[in-house]
Amino acid sequence: MLENTILLTTPTYPYPTLPANESITDATAQRFTKGGEIFTMISHTHCYANHILAQNVNVPSIVLEYPRWKDFTDEVDKGYPVLGISAYPPHLERVKEMCLYVRKRSPATQILLGSYGGMAFRAAYPPETVKKYVDQIVHGEGVRFLRSFLGEPTGRPIRQALMPKAGSAPAYISRYPRGNIGFLVSGLGCIGGCNFCSTTSLFDQKRLQLLSSKELVEHIRLYYDHFPEISQVFVIEEDHFRHPRYLINIREYWKENPEIVERLDWFGFGSVDYIGKFAQKYGWDAIAEIGIGTIFIGVESKFAGEHGYEKRSEVDARVVFDRLHAMGIRTVGAWMCGWDFHHHGNIHEDLNYLISLYPTYQQLTRVSPFPGTPLWEKLQAQDRVREVPWEDVHFWSGAQKNVALEAHETLNFTEYGYDLLHQTWGPSLLRRLDVELSGYSYSMRSSSPLLRRHRSRLFKRHSAILWTNLYALDRFAPNGVVRRRVRKIDEKYRSLLGEPTPTMKVLGRATEVLATLFQAKESFDPMNRHPKEEPYKRYIYSKNGNNGSPIPYRTEMPHQPVSVRAGKLQADMVSSTLAMAMKTARFTLAQKGDPEIDDYLISRLETGWLGLGF
Repeated sequence: MLENTILLTTPTYPYPTLPANESITDATAQRFTKGGEIFTMISHTHCYANHILAQNVNVPSIVLEYPRWKDFTDEVDKGYPVLGISAYPPHLERVKEMCLYVRKRSPATQILLGSYGGMAFRAAYPPETVKKYVDQIVHGEGVRFLRSFLGEPTGRPIRQALMPKAGSAPAYISRYPRGNIGFLVSGLGCIGGCNFCSTTSLFDQKRLQLLSSKELVEHIRLYYDHFPEISQVFVIEEDHFRHPRYLINIREYWKENPEIVERLDWFGFGSVDYIGKFAQKYGWDAIAEIGIGTIFIGVESKFAGEHGYEKRSEVDARVVFDRLHAMGIRTVGAWMCGWDFHHHGNIHEDLNYLISLYPTYQQLTRVSPFPGTPLWEKLQAQDRVREVPWEDVHFWSGAQKNVALEAHETLNFTEYGYDLLHQTWGPSLLRRLDVELSGYSYSMRSSSPLLRRHRSRLFKRHSAILWTNLYALDRFAPNGVVRRRVRKIDEKYRSLLGEPTPTMKVLGRATEVLATLFQAKESFDPMNRHPKEEPYKRYIYSKNGNNGSPIPYRTEMPHQPVSVRAGKLQADMVSSTLAMAMKTARFTLAQKGDPEIDDYLISRLETGWLGLGF
């Protein structure tokens, strides 16, 4: 048996698919940009929980991401003393198979199960069944638990060094987008107490701060210094705006780093009432001055405040969304279908309320009773939890027996909502360009030097990249209403930033060709026939340093599929070819160019990082 190394892993493939036959690992396509037809973004992400665990214990660690069965069994057969599995509920049948294999082949291995899968496992099964499969369910924050379990001191700070980058891009640009999004956790848990929220239950309605305001900016600085391709850092926190002093302190450190402001922003989380309260106390400009670029906002329902959800009882969501968009801050509007107060007389009104908010991105889900939450316990007592397989316990679960709607209706309404957003406003890509242009205009008029001199440059660069999709957006608009919106947003660009440069037009026409080819392929071989699968990666945290690199691990890809290698090679070839064409356009029509925009676009293409964050 290995004496001094632990194994951390995700569940093994194959993974279940979601109700619309979508990848369970691709949050951008399954939620945030869903419904945008060929403009739906595709993404990849990583199991950051395991990486944070590996970075914060003294023993060497091996992290497996998305292993296939043989990858996992080969590793288990080496005889690790500790195996940690981070899982979500849809994976639990597979997790049980993994645990039984470990019990048989490496009986001395201690098995730990964490994250929301662990919470659901403990809630759904009696203690004797739990013990059959795992030795410990990790409840709450995992680093301190694992340190204690390994006999290490628990009080030292939790480290978050540079982690694998996530990435997203339109599928016609690349099915295998390179990493352009960093990742940090500022805090875990929530004091809000929403009865449907797994995070509230997992952390016992408390918030555990992992990074101070200063440390958050310092960690973002690490991404800026070492990963020039990063355009956004995704910062996990259930509701940043419940902690206004934490946020306003970020502003002071953010102002000290104006060069970062010109290149990237960060993704945060908030709720309607608490964003409004923050703005009432500190002013709307303060939200822009803390560097936040996108906010995930739990709208939940137009009627949520009337039914006990205090985060939706005071402030008009339309005011919040309008003010944020006017400053260039993108939004993810989250809405749920299937509340007990939903019926045929109000469901369309509620959905259209969300549509009226003009969210840049969206998350439309069903009200789902996750095992271990107060909602699940309440519905269990009322005999209103339908038996469904573990693979169907997710945001679109049909487990809840609704009061006035059939199960198929709640799913249909979410699917209809995604389509309605696209038919009304166009895809997220178009909405984002509109918001970023508003942000440029707002920043240029601002009295804040940080916004006027620095954040405006970020908006200018992002708008230039996004504009290059307008030819394709015009050609493949879902209707005349959206096509007119495309052309009005083009006019908005020209009025604010001038005539698009020759390099932008070259890239725009090339993008239109790529989109046309992709659309032709979609007509006979739709993407949802082939849900995205993540390649297997093995990360080695040796604890012996990494040749001076700020990255604390080595990455192995033992058997990268030929299709993945070919897809990445094709994307690189397209990028390099387009970069050459743009250089030619810049050279021959230099007097019509803009060096800041042209150099930025070409540099992004030369390194294969044309995609942006959210």
